[in-house]
Amino acid sequence: MTRRLNTFVHVDGVAYGPDSKVPASVAKRIGDHAWQDDDAPETPAAPVEAPPRSGRGSGIDAWRAFAEQNGVGVDSDMSREDIIAAAEDAGAVDREV
Repeated sequence: MTRRLNTFVHVDGVAYGPDSKVPASVAKRIGDHAWQDDDAPETPAAPVEAPPRSGRGSGIDAWRAFAEQNGVGVDSDMSREDIIAAAEDAGAVDREV
């Protein structure tokens, strides 16, 4: 029985997701909650609400996680504003007016 990630995680600045080959040295640092058996049925993820654009919870880590959970491609050198713009362009979040 093999396991695969059921979500996206970051370990030492590297992102891993359900289709990633995770090295054993990294896999042992990821909690059991982030894994599923390959033969287990996938449960649909709950809808993810966009982080606030200002104030508590509006940091780059929150926006990066939101973007990745919604299939928006992000790079490690992107700023928070770049990530928000990419999420807007992908239709994952409404544009701010």
